[in-house]
This record gives sequence, C-alpha cells and structure tokens, in this order.
Amino acid sequence: MDWEKLNREEIKARKSKELIKIIYFCLLVFFLLPLPVSAADTSSPKELTNYIRALEKQCAKYGWTDIKPKEIPWEYYRTTQKKHPLLFVHFGDSEKNCVLFLGAVHGDEPPTVYLMLKLAHYIKDNPQIFKDKCIVIAPLVNPDGFFAKVPSRVNANGIDINRNFPTKDWHAEALKQWRKKQNKNRRYYPGQRPASEQETMFQIALIKRFNPQKILSVHSPLNLFDYDGPSSDLDSFENWLEKISKESNHPLRKFGYFPGSLGNYAGHERNIFTLTLELPSSQVSKAKEYFDKFQTSILKFINLSVTVG
Repeated sequence: MDWEKLNREEIKARKSKELIKIIYFCLLVFFLLPLPVSAADTSSPKELTNYIRALEKQCAKYGWTDIKPKEIPWEYYRTTQKKHPLLFVHFGDSEKNCVLFLGAVHGDEPPTVYLMLKLAHYIKDNPQIFKDKCIVIAPLVNPDGFFAKVPSRVNANGIDINRNFPTKDWHAEALKQWRKKQNKNRRYYPGQRPASEQETMFQIALIKRFNPQKILSVHSPLNLFDYDGPSSDLDSFENWLEKISKESNHPLRKFGYFPGSLGNYAGHERNIFTLTLELPSSQVSKAKEYFDKFQTSILKFINLSVTVG
C-alpha cells in the first residue's frame, strides 16, 4: 500500500473541506449580516448615468414632464439581472422616526414610480419635512420589469419579488400555495428558494441599514389600503388608518398575506408597521392625479409616531 500517496490525498481532502468551510462562512456573512448600502457594486458611474437617462426618457414618454430624476441625490446598492442599478435616496438621519417607501415592486405598475419620484422631489424641496426624521425612498424596486418591452409584474428571472422574501413559512408554503392557489400562474412565481433575487436582497438591506418603524409599499390597481402587522398595536394603527381611509375616500380592506411577501416578512415577523397603498389603476395618465389624491395621507404617514412595545 502506498502510504505516502494516501497521506497526500488525505491532506488534499482536508484542505478541500477547509476551503468549503471558508466559502460557506463568507457566504453566510454576506447574506445574513447587515450590509452597508452604498454605491459599491458592479455598476460604473457611467452605467448609473445611463440608467438615470433611461429613467428620464421613460418619464418623458409617459408625460411626466415635472419629474427630473437627475436632480435627486441617488445612492444605489446591487444591480439586477439586466444590470440596472437599484436606486434609493434618504433624507434626514433620525433613528426614532424612520419610514421606508417602496415603488414598482411589480414592473407593470408604473404610476407607483411617479408617486415615489414625485415624493422624492417634494421632500428634497421641503427639508422641514424630514426634521427629526429619516425618510428612505426606493422608487423602482423592479426596473427589469418596468423597462421590459412589455412591462411585467415579475423580474427578469420571472420571479414575483413580493413572494421571494425569506419568511418563516416560505419553504413549507410558498411553492405549495403557488401551485394550488395560483394554479402555477407565472405572475406569482416565488422562485425556487427565498431571497434568491437581487431586488429582494436590496429591500432587506434597506430594512437592515435604516431600521424603519414604518413601511409604505405602493402598488396598483386593487384600489385599497391594506395593513400588515404588527398585531401588538393593531387597534390603534387601524383606527388611524380608518380615519385616513375616510379622509382620502380610499377603501380599507384586509387583502391577506402570502408566504414570501413584504407584509409577512416586515409586518408579521419583524413588527414593522407595514402598509400597502393600492392605487385605483395602473394607467400612467392617472399618476399625477393619484399623487394629488394621496399626498396628504403620505405626509401624515411620515409624521405618524409609532412605538412597538
């Protein structure tokens, strides 16, 4: 028996195992620890500039001439399958009253992009709004779907970002519900594993960095307000929301939550006050009208003080 050869092979096997452990540890740190959200990604400044130009071109195409994305001090973190930078802007630095706004989680809901871009402009021009607050706006979470030849709900990988969050019930329920309740409708496909998408990880990173007490995700066209958790202060928040619903003449309905959804991940599992604003339609021509309709409600949401006990 060649003992020397055996020893060499054993040493080689041990080194391979150690390397695998190191790689696994690095991946664990990368995905689970709070990550700094900055412009340190694969996009170059030129690519970011080109992306902003493409966004301005799309705004002009939709008739949103009052929107100038290049005037906003954007940051970005991660890029999509199509190499679109994932943009956000933040105003203020208070840790006690921080709110996160999300638009276009589904790319075929374009008025949500207008609302978030318009809000960013409005807050930039009115700095008193973010005094003693932190306001974070990610206007276009799913740019691949938004910029597609035919805008799509899913991203470039065919995955519904709002079913891809790593909720506790994802492995047991996400694919099962997609098969049974959605009849394998590709518009709602959650992916083969949770948090597989850059767009999902982008939102998770924003939540980890800014630790918001409130989240407002804007969608269309179901025409409702929907509240997802936490249950600890459910009555007081729903009372406030009922008042806002009446003031804005916008229905308040319990739409339910799904495995892998933001409401489940942030509201139910992390006790963040999570509200969905569903606009009445996805018509781009109605975007300005919707901002005017909901501006007051959005500003009240920013000023709402929440304490989770």
